[in-house]
Amino acid sequence: MGEFAELAWSFAIQTVSGVLAVFVGIWLALVVERRRRAEDTADREAATMREFDRAVDAVLGSVVKNTAESKRILRLLKGPRPSPHHLLQADLDTSVWYASQSQFTTLCHSVDERVIFAQFFDGVRRLQSFIDFRCHLQVLAATGDRGDDDPRVQELEAAVDRHLAELADDLRLCGVLVVTDHGKPVHKRLMGIRAGEEKLHAPVTQ
Repeated sequence: MGEFAELAWSFAIQTVSGVLAVFVGIWLALVVERRRRAEDTADREAATMREFDRAVDAVLGSVVKNTAESKRILRLLKGPRPSPHHLLQADLDTSVWYASQSQFTTLCHSVDERVIFAQFFDGVRRLQSFIDFRCHLQVLAATGDRGDDDPRVQELEAAVDRHLAELADDLRLCGVLVVTDHGKPVHKRLMGIRAGEEKLHAPVTQ
């Protein structure tokens, strides 16, 4: 009986040891897998943030460029009236926004941020469309029956320029707001915005 008991005890110990080894192995495998998944998630999130930062930098660069162009247009409209045959040229750009829009809106979790950027570039589109309309009107006035000296033509052109100036100023203000709230220091320096300084209602210099 003593030998049988010893064999049974040895078998029990080996069985328990084997079961414990299996459980420990499974537990260690789960710990390693969780750690690997956590590291993969962290790597994906870091890559996503880098991708988002690149998209934001590109879009903000376009905001700075279009805001500067809206200021130039506003200065031209507020300055001496050019020759009727001089067509207003604009270097506005929406290609960066349309190229980055899908990526930006997917990665940006702030609804307010998505809205303000979309509003800005919608303003760029409207300003460009109205500049095209102004050029078309000038061509019609120059080639039509009524000359540029016709008071009605001059009145219409003046009304168009007033509305164009309003659109340009709205875009300027929106651009300053976007860069003030969401821009990096480099974008603020390009816009002439100093830390703690409010520029939203700063007049456009002649």
